[in-house]
Amino acid sequence: MTEVKEDTKAEPESPSRGQNEATNKIVELIRMRRSIRHMTGERIPDDDLELILDAARYAPSPENMQQWRFLVIREDEKMKRLIADISQEAARYVFGNFPYEATQGRLWYMPDTSRPGTYEEMRDGSLFRYPEKADAVIVCCASETWHDSTAMYPNELCGSVVVGMGVLNMWLVAHSMGYACAYQAVPFADKRHVEYICEKLGIPRTWTPLAAFCIGIPEKPRMLGPSRFPLESSFYEERWGIPYVRKALRKSSKDK
Repeated sequence: MTEVKEDTKAEPESPSRGQNEATNKIVELIRMRRSIRHMTGERIPDDDLELILDAARYAPSPENMQQWRFLVIREDEKMKRLIADISQEAARYVFGNFPYEATQGRLWYMPDTSRPGTYEEMRDGSLFRYPEKADAVIVCCASETWHDSTAMYPNELCGSVVVGMGVLNMWLVAHSMGYACAYQAVPFADKRHVEYICEKLGIPRTWTPLAAFCIGIPEKPRMLGPSRFPLESSFYEERWGIPYVRKALRKSSKDK
């Protein structure tokens, strides 16, 4: 008599819930991520870059329309310099018109020996020339007209958001691999610059370039930045103006 064996194939495990080792690693990546603008100009291995780029595809988008396009510039050094020139010009206009004290509140965490030099780089715009030293300058585009939906999905509500989430996916992967990244929206703040760059790169006008995301080899490690606002300063609970209070700070029923 043939013995009938019971099917012992295991059921797929349900996703783990709560904090675990994977969660801690993700949280650490998020907290340690920095904008690193000083790059060496060296090349990133193609396999590494493709892994970084591929992460953007897994960002969420409404109805999975994926209304993003990413134009990767690696070989065209003239275009990198053009974006760097536009960035410096725009940054000089913004920061060069402010008195020295205007941004010092934001730079309080920097050592006294570094703060003046950094501010001068902001004033003359040279801090924003990093696209020319990046290995990959990724022009991130969104569209509110390219899709098969009859409803409107304006860029300020959808396109810019999904592009931003795609950028963050790339940023976290690149950061985990030790590469420098920085997000550059300055070149696209002026519509005249947008038209000029679109013409140079052949970007159709159904797509709107929002930023240049730069990835490269870091010239030097960057110090940790300032602490962030606490939850109570950035989050409200149930109604606007009611600060969200972390569990550790909430009064128990016994204290009331």
